[in-house]
Amino acid sequence: MARLTQKSFTGGELSPSLYARSDLAKYSNGLKTLKNGFVRAEGCISNRPGLEFVCEVKNSDQKTRIVPFAFNTEQTYIIELGNNYARYIKDGGQIVYPDGHENEGEIVETETPYSTDDIFILKFGQNADVLTLCHKNYPPKELSRESHYDWILNDIVLCSQINAPTNVKAVWSGSVSSNTTTYSYVVTAVKKDSYEESERSETAEAVGHLESSWTTSDWMTISWDEVEDAIEYNVYRAVNGIYGFIGTSANTSFKDNNIEPDLTSTAPIKQNPFENDNNPSCVNYFQQRKLFGCLKNDPQTLVASQTGAENNFNISRPLVASDAINLKLSEREVNEIRHLIGLNDLIVLTSGAEWKLSTSNGLSASNPPNCAPQSYYGCSHVQPCVSGNMVLFVQAGGSVVRDLGYEYVSDSYNGDELTIFANHLFENKQIVDMAYSKEPYRILWCVMSDGTVNALTYNKKQEVSGWHTHSTDGEFESVAVIRENFEDIPYFVVKRTINGKTKRYIERMRSRLINNVQEGFFVDSGLKGSFKNKTTHIKGLNHLEGKKVVVLADGGVVEGLTVKNGSIDLIDGAYDITVGLPYTFEVETLNIEGENTHGLKKIINEINIKIDKSREDFYVVGQNGVAVQNARSKESIENSNLLITGDVVAYPFAEFAENATVCIKQDKPLPLTITSISVAVTLEQEDIDVSGN
Repeated sequence: MARLTQKSFTGGELSPSLYARSDLAKYSNGLKTLKNGFVRAEGCISNRPGLEFVCEVKNSDQKTRIVPFAFNTEQTYIIELGNNYARYIKDGGQIVYPDGHENEGEIVETETPYSTDDIFILKFGQNADVLTLCHKNYPPKELSRESHYDWILNDIVLCSQINAPTNVKAVWSGSVSSNTTTYSYVVTAVKKDSYEESERSETAEAVGHLESSWTTSDWMTISWDEVEDAIEYNVYRAVNGIYGFIGTSANTSFKDNNIEPDLTSTAPIKQNPFENDNNPSCVNYFQQRKLFGCLKNDPQTLVASQTGAENNFNISRPLVASDAINLKLSEREVNEIRHLIGLNDLIVLTSGAEWKLSTSNGLSASNPPNCAPQSYYGCSHVQPCVSGNMVLFVQAGGSVVRDLGYEYVSDSYNGDELTIFANHLFENKQIVDMAYSKEPYRILWCVMSDGTVNALTYNKKQEVSGWHTHSTDGEFESVAVIRENFEDIPYFVVKRTINGKTKRYIERMRSRLINNVQEGFFVDSGLKGSFKNKTTHIKGLNHLEGKKVVVLADGGVVEGLTVKNGSIDLIDGAYDITVGLPYTFEVETLNIEGENTHGLKKIINEINIKIDKSREDFYVVGQNGVAVQNARSKESIENSNLLITGDVVAYPFAEFAENATVCIKQDKPLPLTITSISVAVTLEQEDIDVSGN
């Protein structure tokens, strides 16, 4: 008899094609099944937290998408995007108009032009209180948070944020002879604080001496009306049609005494790259610029605003470093730009390749960016995520996840296929939405086209990359992650059948940082309540009408209850009650193999399972498929809220078989974290034919 121990599960669930590959390093820390549980960065596995019911979407008969809105780590929202509307959620509740408002008690809502068919290819980028939205069939728009209850959606106005001077005049002072010419001037205003320059004014002309004939008593006076918020004004004079800089004035007039125009600094030329319905499809911010990609008529084109002026796309002639940029990626195929990500360099993901844009002094017009393809995999429309300095994106086909990061040795961006060892989870389905939670567990959540969720615990430096699957009584359709308090909280749109009708709910994953059993939340579409007196009648469950639910009451589990008229009744009252839909946490090891044991029959005599901050009454499934619940300890019986850390020994039904695995299940709303699994295994003796026949 031998004892084998699996001390880490960081490999996650592995593909069946690897079941014989015990030579792989991943085999020693991989699993055959990990369902409704997740790999933790330290190597153990836990059952996932449950989903708390937040609200029903506005139109349950239509698909809905959720996206994050984060002003900072404290002011975070989830935006519900549906057919021609947006609604807002904060800290697990919908925002409604306060008392005294003309719409008191109503849900805060903003009208949008986006239909149900548009919302899942809508791209967005955020700067402070403004979320920029892009879709090729609509002009780019800005969703602005004016206050907690006031959200406004407007078309982007592509212009300077300060008006140009008006009533510009030029007056010649001095003698006039036949040796004259006509001088032309324009003036711009410079905005306080930002120092953004306005568009050029209308031209002002006046006749004066030729430049070679000016005397000390000759000059041109240029004047204009004051512009609100202007700190100064720039004056330009034309030379062969180009307006060169001649000086700055802090007031509304300027004296030109034959100043030589600087043709390296010229008056701005107005540009609108989105004219004639040439709408962009993606947006982001990088190096103080606002960038748009994939114009409707130019899918390989990238445009960037002036430095520090996000809606100003004006240029000069000749170009200067702060001017707007218009750049076209040149390659063999016409692959549309789908995403823009700012790291140390600008990463441009197209439908066919991954590009790096960089210069020695930033993305600038005076020093054109070095545009270099890094790889040729292509990216889907699903919004990529960033983990540290790594980009996580979905390959163009929709069923492969890759990472991309800078490598010093090659001086380029390289990455790996993250789904290669768990490709069975992605066969014949695609990723439709994706979000990444950084703390506390570093998990990439991928909503699949079949309504399940495949999730990846990912920590590149610690070589943690383990997949796990998640399901519920319904179908997942969208995911978004926002910061709440000290954790990144995933929100989901879940399609459920309630009382024979289709309902779409927004639900958020509860925290798993718990100190006792009752603090845990291990039900879906659930609600939790605390009462001053023992309570038996639980109401407010209309969203689960007709559903069989499970209850955690003061640490005890109650099953077999059905919601009727929005309520349930307990036989024994409780103070702290959690109600929701049950789900099963299931983990199964790979075949227990030692050196040269493939094909040999084995029997598992004993299993030792180390648990951490858990209840020990989970199930161990024998090879006959019968699940046997472990007995509770005396301490646990006396204190139902007690979390146990220690060893659980089990003796499951077993018989000799070539494939010997350990299967553990928990279908109760109780916490379970497994840190290691150790088994005592006996090999069946082989019959040896000594005759040589």
